[in-house]
Amino acid sequence: MLLLLLGCTKQVSWQVQPTASYALPSFEVSVVAGERGCKRVADELASTLSARPGVRVRPDAPVRLEVVKCDGDVDTHVELESVYPGLVYSTAVYSEQRRYEMRGWANAELVVASEGAPTVRLTGGAERRERSPWTNSADLEIPRALSILDDVRRDLAYDLADQVAPLPATIRRTLYADPEPGTARQLHNQAVDAERDGDLSKALQLAREAYGANPTAASMRYIEQLQDHARRVGYALVDPDTIPSR
Repeated sequence: MLLLLLGCTKQVSWQVQPTASYALPSFEVSVVAGERGCKRVADELASTLSARPGVRVRPDAPVRLEVVKCDGDVDTHVELESVYPGLVYSTAVYSEQRRYEMRGWANAELVVASEGAPTVRLTGGAERRERSPWTNSADLEIPRALSILDDVRRDLAYDLADQVAPLPATIRRTLYADPEPGTARQLHNQAVDAERDGDLSKALQLAREAYGANPTAASMRYIEQLQDHARRVGYALVDPDTIPSR
């Protein structure tokens, strides 16, 4: 666990293991492109999974991962701004500035098949946006669309890999130094301690008590972070109203 002092607060961090969208029956897998247009995504997925701890990619593996229904493109939009001279009544254009905005996106399905288990279909997606600074019209250079599309395909492969073999995720939280007993800050610290211990229901109860004692944007954000943490690790949160009082 990492501990950093920052004035009257300190940062703590630890790792948790997210729950896979589908628990593979074996981490020995083969990766194939079910369609010609999916070859690049399948290649990226095989490379990504090969780097995951415990995963072995080989052609004759008992679990087959087939990438299908691949789609993706790059949308480009160019904005134009006209700059006029300082004369009040002039309508002549002095210069033009332009900038581009690009949106690259990609989607695919992953079909998971293995002997003795039902076939499962998972959906993945990725998106990237890029905006240039304002430049003179003559200097505007729209970046290579293929470059951003390749980046999005890698992101898509990473998303699909996370659904079957997720990497550990780092949780970072703020603790208050020497809070007064019974205050919102002390309740917050207790909530973080419960979260690190894995009792997310108790952590959520304490976080809500901290918000009730001092309803700030930061305390509400922590409640939302706790709920997101629970979703990522597959923790079934208990309604705080059903938790016995401390």
